[in-house]
Amino acid sequence: MPLGQIHHRCCAILATLLVVGFGGCIRPGPLEWIDEQADRVIEHRQILTLGPQPAAGVNVPLLPSGEPDAVGDQIYDIDPATNNPTAESLVIEQMDPSDPETTMADPAFDPAALEQAETVQMNLEQVLEYAIANAPEYRDRKEDLYLATLALIVERHLWGARFFNTLTTKVGGAPESGDHDQVYEILNEFVVTQRLPYGGSVAAGAMVNYVNYLQQSATSTASSSDSLGAELSASIDLPLLRGAGQAARGSLIQAERDLIYAVRDFERFRRTFFVDIANTYFGLIRRMAQIENRQLQVQNLERLADRFLALAEAGRVPFFEAEQSQSNVLLEGSDLIIEQDRSRLDLDAFKATLGMPTISNLELVPSEVIVPLLRLEPERAIDTAFRYRLDLQTSSDRIDDARREVKDAKNKLLPDLDLFGSISLPTDSDRDTVEDFDSGDGQYEAGMRLGSPLDREIEISDYRAAWIGLERARRSHNVFRDQVALEVRRSIREIRQARINLELNQRGVQVNERRERAVQLRERTLGPRDVIEAQEDLLDARNRRDQALAELRQSVLRHLLDTGQMRISSEGRWLSPGQLAQPAAKPMPAAMP
Repeated sequence: MPLGQIHHRCCAILATLLVVGFGGCIRPGPLEWIDEQADRVIEHRQILTLGPQPAAGVNVPLLPSGEPDAVGDQIYDIDPATNNPTAESLVIEQMDPSDPETTMADPAFDPAALEQAETVQMNLEQVLEYAIANAPEYRDRKEDLYLATLALIVERHLWGARFFNTLTTKVGGAPESGDHDQVYEILNEFVVTQRLPYGGSVAAGAMVNYVNYLQQSATSTASSSDSLGAELSASIDLPLLRGAGQAARGSLIQAERDLIYAVRDFERFRRTFFVDIANTYFGLIRRMAQIENRQLQVQNLERLADRFLALAEAGRVPFFEAEQSQSNVLLEGSDLIIEQDRSRLDLDAFKATLGMPTISNLELVPSEVIVPLLRLEPERAIDTAFRYRLDLQTSSDRIDDARREVKDAKNKLLPDLDLFGSISLPTDSDRDTVEDFDSGDGQYEAGMRLGSPLDREIEISDYRAAWIGLERARRSHNVFRDQVALEVRRSIREIRQARINLELNQRGVQVNERRERAVQLRERTLGPRDVIEAQEDLLDARNRRDQALAELRQSVLRHLLDTGQMRISSEGRWLSPGQLAQPAAKPMPAAMP
């Protein structure tokens, strides 16, 4: 064969092999592609698991692409440096008590920076929407769901058709023998494998081999300086005992079920997250109302102190009563400052929970969540929780997982009995093209392998461990059922107690309002202590009423969560039950029987 034709054929073969070998690996945007696939899998699984409700996907892509943030070789250091100076080398500047500029103010709180920052007003829905997009804990749980999806995608890929292409080039010979063959060889092997649903695998392959004799010995029988050959092959390996049947699909079944559990866990977390954020929000709103009430109280005390001071200067009341009024203003003002500082710290903690910078100037706008007045029947509520709680359903399904692990572990104790077979079809060695296959040179083989179970100590240990896992799963589920029932009963008691407290505190507000009005009418004849006590009692009564109202709202939301009846939209809004039964004509029982 002419050298130019050989070179042309060699280049064509290399180009074909490169296209076959690397064409399947070229996919633009691999991270975007896997994110889109994961999003489709999650959305499909959410609909199948939770029903046709607004999907709460993972907002892929979750992770940045490109290289990690760390630059340099320090990421591979096995001994990263630790900065921990001794006590003698630490320099701490002490405060000078005589310095008038020295204060005990919180350095983390900068009122000027807060005033310069733009005020962000948020109601409950806006707070939840912001938390869904930015809260670190929420993002962590979304990523857990995403990781479970990636694990399923990998497992599904292992059970699908897998393509492999290997391109090998090599030069061989034996220079020390003097007159010898020196060969340049290009070998490309393309293989497709497929795992079978009930154990075993099949494979099909194609191999192209180009050999060029760079130097031939005098005794060589090769008729030309180059040769080109190809071979088609197929094989099957089928287990009959160990590793056969449903036991072969154990990893795939578990990965599918794990994604269902992850979807349930994420939805359960979303509902719990909503209740926690809402309760914190209502607590902060209540704290704001208490601060406003205390500010009004301080203003009233200041007005009263000024009045008693004027009366004392006029000689109508003793000066000690005016001084007592001034002292009450100072004490109430101090309590107001402490309450404001605590409220500010709680608000900063709430910002951190939302994923908002603490330097942001957040202003919570009061919003009302109308919760239904539930008819409380403990046994019915517990039965509802047993049917609707997603985490309890997962706990029950874990028992089935443990049962399957026992059966799979028992299967591994069986002997190995496998059927195998293969067939190969090469090209005609007398032709120069790879398209001409010679059935006469084909080969096949078939057989059966039997492996005796002489060493099964590890498998026996795994089998015993699987039985222990099953017993633990049953026991854990029973304990969890009792815990769920306890949570439901506790939430019912909290609702009933909150109702009683709200009614009593509403009456207390009415009583103290009448008393405060009566004291105002007799303010000239009464001392400052009577007036101050009446105002403080009214303030305390209003605060207790507001707290009882918040506790009632929180206990109802917690009860809906404990019974599995809490529903949250993808935007973070509470979805009220679509079918609220009319309240019964008989009065609600006031306490647990």
